[in-house]
Formats: sequence, structure tokens, C-alpha cells
Amino acid sequence: MGFFTFLAALCAAVIAFEIASVIQTLLFGQRRSVLDGYIQDREDLSDLPLQRRRTSLEAILIAVFPKRFSERSAENVTDVVALLRRSGYYYPTPGHFYAAAIRDFSQYLTVGAILAVGLVILDMPVAAVPILAIYIVLGLRRPYSRLRNIAKRREVAMKNNMLMGLSVLQSLMTVSTGSQQAFTEVSKIGGPFCNLLGLLSVQMEKKDPEAAVEIVKAHLPSPNDLEANLFFKDVLAYFQKMRPILASVTALRDSVHRLVLDNTEERAALVRQRANLFGIISIMGLLLSLILPYMGVGF
Repeated sequence: MGFFTFLAALCAAVIAFEIASVIQTLLFGQRRSVLDGYIQDREDLSDLPLQRRRTSLEAILIAVFPKRFSERSAENVTDVVALLRRSGYYYPTPGHFYAAAIRDFSQYLTVGAILAVGLVILDMPVAAVPILAIYIVLGLRRPYSRLRNIAKRREVAMKNNMLMGLSVLQSLMTVSTGSQQAFTEVSKIGGPFCNLLGLLSVQMEKKDPEAAVEIVKAHLPSPNDLEANLFFKDVLAYFQKMRPILASVTALRDSVHRLVLDNTEERAALVRQRANLFGIISIMGLLLSLILPYMGVGF
């Protein structure tokens, strides 16, 4: 009992400190560090960017679980960077990702703790522990599942954008436009595939073709994307072995076109199936609403 009393007092002290910090910020504003002015050799600190102060809960989480929430100590930084690349850099840096992970976990932990306390007050302590555990697991998995869902949506949008990009690329190469210039022009369209062509054009200026292609392939929303891997394989063969690329682009465009049509027909069939199912359910509901009142007359 004494431990829970101490824990409650500690939580109350942290909450009081956060409330006092918010009041201070509202009344006096957020202060800049004078040390920043000396570091940047400035006398006027008015144009220095303001950074959001971590809450006490976030600081405690970083101190207690550095391998989970600290960018410098985390063990899965490589996996996080790979997810960021696949998602199209939904977060600019791993630091932004871990900051979002701390916020998500703090929110889920707070909600889970409130529900657990409410269940204990209602004399249901047995259900409090599973509820709290569920919210903790959801809070830990939420930032990673968000990135995976974004990568999945980017993968779906990849094919439509690839069809458009290959069509424009085919038109440019037909009129004898250089490959890198064609990649740059196609990148102006925007979208997952066209942006990758822009990245490829930039990397070609800095690195050899094989290294540039490997960097671009690391940014694919799905590493197993067959059409995209075939395209970059043809690009690599063009730069290394001078193999003609226009015929490959034309054939790949036709393949992607058929794939987009098949996916569209599949989605349309799924919509029709759902519409038929909803129609059957609505008819059954209407029939039951007409029959059930008469079935209850004899009771």
C-alpha cells in the first residue's frame, strides 16, 4: 500500500510540475537559451527557432527505455530507416519518428492507466491489468504499424504512377531525349515512381550506375515489386552494357497497363459483391422487421 501511495504522490508531483510549466509558458513565453546565441555568434536571439520542450513523462520514458525511444541508443534504427524509406519519408529523420513514438506511447499509456484506475475503483482489478497491457502493446506498435500502412498505400499508388511515368518516359525517349534528362523531366510529374526517377537522376551524377540503382531500390515501397525491379534492372543494363532501353520501357509499360486494368476490374468486382451483400442484408432486415412483430403476438 505504501508503494502505491508513493507512486500516486510522484504522479501528482509530475502533474503539478507540468501544469506550472504550461502556465509559465502562457504567461512569459518560451525562453531561448543564451548559449545558442554564443554558439551561433549572434547578438539578436529573436530569430532563433523555438524547440518544443519534452514533457516529464517523455523524459522518464527516454531515461527508462533508451533502447526503445532514444535515437542514439535504439537497437532497431536500421529497421526504422528502412521503414522511413519505404514510406517515402513520412517522418524526415529517425529522430522525428522516435519523438512520435514517445508521444503515441504516452497517449496510450495515459488512456490505459485511466481505464485501469477506473476498473480498480469499480472493484474489477482483474480486468485492469489486461486492459493496461493491451494499451501498452498498442502504444508500442502504433508508430511502426502507421509506417507500414503508409508504405502499403504508397505501394498501391505506385502502379498508377508508374504507368503514367513510363508513358511520358517512352514519349521522351522516342524523340531522342537523353536518359538522365528524361528521368529528370518525368520526376516533375510527382508521385512515388516519378520521384524515384528524380532520385535516380541525382544519384547518377554522384555515383556509379550500380550504386545509384541500389540506393533507389532501397526506397521502393515494396522490395519485392516485380515491375519496378525489372525496370531498374533494364536501366542498369543500359548504363553498363549499352543495351537499348526504349523497347524495355515500352514492354514494361504495356505490362503495367494490363496490371492496372486487372486491379481496377478486381476492385470493381469487390465493390459489386459488397453491394449485393448489403442489398441482401437490407432485404432480410426488412423482412424480419415485418415478420417479428407478428411472431411475438402469441407470447
